Amino acid sequence: MIGEKLGSFRIEAILGTGAMGVVYRAISDATGKPAAVKVISGELTQKSKSYERFRREAEILKQFRHPNIVRFLAVGRSQGTSYFAMEYVAGETLEQLLRREGPRPWREIVELAIQTCEALHYAHEHGVVHRDLKPSNLMVSEDGQIKLTDFGIAKDLDATALTATGRTLGTAAYMAPEQIRGTPEVSHKTDLYALGVVLYQMLTGRAPFEGSSAVVLMHCHMNEPPPRPSARVAEIPVALDKLVVQLMAKDPNDRPWDAAALAVSLAEIRDKASRGDTVAMVWATDGDQAITPTRAGLATRTGTEIPPTKPRKAAKAKRRWTLPELNRSLLEVVLLFLGLVLVGGFLGYMLWPPSAPYLYHQAERLMASEKLSDWMTARDDYLNPLDQRFKQNPYLKTTRGWRDRIELQMADNRAKILESPVPTRFNEPKNATEGAYQAYYRLASKAASEGNDLAAIGYWEEMTSKLNPEEAEERGWFLLSQKRVADLKKTILQRREVVAGLLSRALQAEQSGRSVEAANIRADLVKHYGKYTDLDELFLAFGLKAPPAAAASPTPLPAPSDVTPAEEPAAKTKDP
Repeated sequence: MIGEKLGSFRIEAILGTGAMGVVYRAISDATGKPAAVKVISGELTQKSKSYERFRREAEILKQFRHPNIVRFLAVGRSQGTSYFAMEYVAGETLEQLLRREGPRPWREIVELAIQTCEALHYAHEHGVVHRDLKPSNLMVSEDGQIKLTDFGIAKDLDATALTATGRTLGTAAYMAPEQIRGTPEVSHKTDLYALGVVLYQMLTGRAPFEGSSAVVLMHCHMNEPPPRPSARVAEIPVALDKLVVQLMAKDPNDRPWDAAALAVSLAEIRDKASRGDTVAMVWATDGDQAITPTRAGLATRTGTEIPPTKPRKAAKAKRRWTLPELNRSLLEVVLLFLGLVLVGGFLGYMLWPPSAPYLYHQAERLMASEKLSDWMTARDDYLNPLDQRFKQNPYLKTTRGWRDRIELQMADNRAKILESPVPTRFNEPKNATEGAYQAYYRLASKAASEGNDLAAIGYWEEMTSKLNPEEAEERGWFLLSQKRVADLKKTILQRREVVAGLLSRALQAEQSGRSVEAANIRADLVKHYGKYTDLDELFLAFGLKAPPAAAASPTPLPAPSDVTPAEEPAAKTKDP
């Protein structure tokens, strides 16, 4: 169907295939934007249950409006082909991400899990259970946003069932026990079980149960105890480890109450780490890995079955020598003393706090990454202990730079959300500093769009002067406003160099008798650069007509008390 049209959508490429049909990438003739178009297989008649599920999926998506669920666009039938169009997500599936990069850092997993919980809770509140939650049905956009897709076998609790009692639908590796039994007990907690499996896979890089067939997998889900992620992950918060096991409880009543409650628990872990508070961690051991079930029966790390322990035959006691009672007691005391020394030495070795160089180099390794999550791990797990225990360590200058890089990146990420022109609950200022940023951003953006980068610099400098870089909540915004000033000054310098060079060429052309060429260069300069107030002196020096903005009377910078998120004072100008 590549190149063909379905309604107002022109098919461009295949995104994926499934049992019921194909998903294509298409372009909408109406908007010019990409879309994902799902087409049902031509072999499935309109009277089949598969077609009913296809139609039901379109109806479910049509009623949903949530940032973490793919948005419905259109549904129709063209030349005998049924289709519906959805939002196109620029990114990849979680399955592709895990296959390419392997297990994810726990902070990143918590963030993605919270978004997934919000999508599930929204669907559950609308009476819909997804029933096929797995990595391939979770899209991760380029900016790290989760999008839940494929409601093909979703169960509408308020509609007539499309699955007979005792019939199983879903993917065996992620199915809850009640879903495998095909009983009417399937509920919103069925999706929570699948989410627990997905979280385990994200943490460890593998599914909790493995088997050569769907039957083996179903047996494990129904009978084997859920494995702990901490048995395979080097470091994981205790609370997250327990949550994953709780999600995979056999009895739905033992799982969290709902997706919203789970999101709250995950947010507590995230916020605790973000504040720099101590997060209780658990570490894997070889013993843990040996007793963690990965398929039917228990398996070791190499995957071989653990044979049952055979009772040992009682050995015949042979007394080769004896000691007087006094000497025996003395020997026991000596051996006890040596044992205590060995145990104390071992515990001292294990519990002895790491040195400053060790903490520094561990942080250095993580800070070499390009991911903010790695930087935050470096800060929380290594930089904080380094600075707290070694007040005058020789790495202070470097570590302060690392901390500023983290604060700047976090402020920049938040600023991108606050800068959105469309008001949403996500870009509402959380505090006075964010409110001030929004106000100054509007002022600076307006000034820059009018060619008055000098005024924009003034606004950012004004914001810088209002912030205390020693305050933790203001440090990142202080650094960000400084960066805005530096970027604008660099832009002005580059622009002045270009214009000065062109004006010099015009002068040389005129001195050589090429007056037409000189006039054309100057006319182009006025046309393309005339609005920039920082170039007024150059234009005047070369006898060009000053741009209108240069003749305008300067507007004073608004008082700091006037700058609020609700109003935008007039842009200021600055005498060049």
